[in-house]
Amino acid sequence: MLPNQMVKSLLGKVIRVEMKGEENELVGRLEGVDEYMNLFLTNAMECKGDEKIRSLGDIILRGNNVVLIKPE
Repeated sequence: MLPNQMVKSLLGKVIRVEMKGEENELVGRLEGVDEYMNLFLTNAMECKGDEKIRSLGDIILRGNNVVLIKPE
């Protein structure tokens, strides 16, 4: 399965995203993804491990800064 197809299979599910150069991870419901792997998350929050740091609401993450995507 291609990476883009794998990410599309996670649509509607809660995911955890690790970003380049960031020590904290982002957690939210994946609502959309495009061919550049840009991600649209709703109800996103910034977390350090299992601890919630702050709520971010709806966000778009640029695909070239995404290091790791994990289903929750």
